[in-house]
Amino acid sequence: MVLSEAQRSWNDRAAAPPRVVQRPGRCTTDGCGTLYAGTTPEGMHRVAVKGSREPERVYCSQFCVEYGQALAELRPVTRGGGC
Repeated sequence: MVLSEAQRSWNDRAAAPPRVVQRPGRCTTDGCGTLYAGTTPEGMHRVAVKGSREPERVYCSQFCVEYGQALAELRPVTRGGGC
């Protein structure tokens, strides 16, 4: 199978380092959306999605957790099985 230039470009972005994630617009909590560093700070929740290229992050509230979960689900690393 030969990949087009657009496909190669897309695949190269999948291997790129994680981008900076902005907190959801209405969140003002320090540390919300930061990379998980091995421990979850008090009052925060860790989000990790298996098969995602989005690294584990910590979020402050249920709204922010759902935001982080959605980001991670939109960034899969696995290939194939698409529509």
